[in-house]
Amino acid sequence: MTTSSWSTRLRHDSDATFREWGSEFATMWATVGLVQAPDTGQINWSTVVRPGTNSLGGYEIWRFNDSQQATAPIFMRVEYRTGTGATVPVVNVTVGTGSNGSGTLTGTALTTSRQINGGTAQPGDTGRQSYMCCVDGFIGLNWKVGASASEGMLIICRTCDSTGAPTATGAMVCWGQGGANAINTQALRFASPAAAYAAQTSAVNTALGLNPQSPASTAVGVNVQAMMGWTITPQVAPLFGVCGVLDSEVAVGNTFATTLVGTVARTYVALSTVAGPFSDQNAGGSGLKFAMLWE
Repeated sequence: MTTSSWSTRLRHDSDATFREWGSEFATMWATVGLVQAPDTGQINWSTVVRPGTNSLGGYEIWRFNDSQQATAPIFMRVEYRTGTGATVPVVNVTVGTGSNGSGTLTGTALTTSRQINGGTAQPGDTGRQSYMCCVDGFIGLNWKVGASASEGMLIICRTCDSTGAPTATGAMVCWGQGGANAINTQALRFASPAAAYAAQTSAVNTALGLNPQSPASTAVGVNVQAMMGWTITPQVAPLFGVCGVLDSEVAVGNTFATTLVGTVARTYVALSTVAGPFSDQNAGGSGLKFAMLWE
């Protein structure tokens, strides 16, 4: 179980700055415990040049290294790109259950390429905080908090049993594109019959959890509440790796303990509202924002 938090600038205005943020990303995937697959054609951070507008600079293939990987493998294709402007950094991620060895993900439970961050120019030197966590059955990322609409979020959380232990049935994939009212979700089933359920991108359909009656406070005595998240496989099932909290009650970067599934409390960290709303309400005001495992 590994967490990593760091604060560095985000620039995308030269070959050197593209290599800087991209190689940093690659280093962090390995730091938290993912394994890079040996696919051919992957990006070389020593020689790659910044791609042109709306172009791919290169990709990497990463996989989980957890208790379910042998029976329900999870692979990620991570693409490092330039967006609609020459100084716009873009990260796309595809999730699948295998790779063909040359950079193409395979499997029935397969997402398409998804942009996990916003698309604005980033030429400045201000340090931007990032959070990444990888535990058994889960990886979560809130990237470059406060970097305008270039901030991003990615969460992949396996299904679990009644104790909260990860299972091989399926997973939920969530990605954010830089807005308090913009989040995207897609449920995957790995067990037979494998399936990729429709990706959801509208506020009505993307919610992982519910904030009943939208109270301005969830306090019970001195304690605030965390709302559970759910996925489909197609059976509705709880998620152990993410929950929702009011922004006014838990600030970004603050941690707390709660018991979502099973009987053992686990630690979570609150993410930025720009990573997106957890419920079908805007993540500001009385709406919920994401919190993810932090162990």
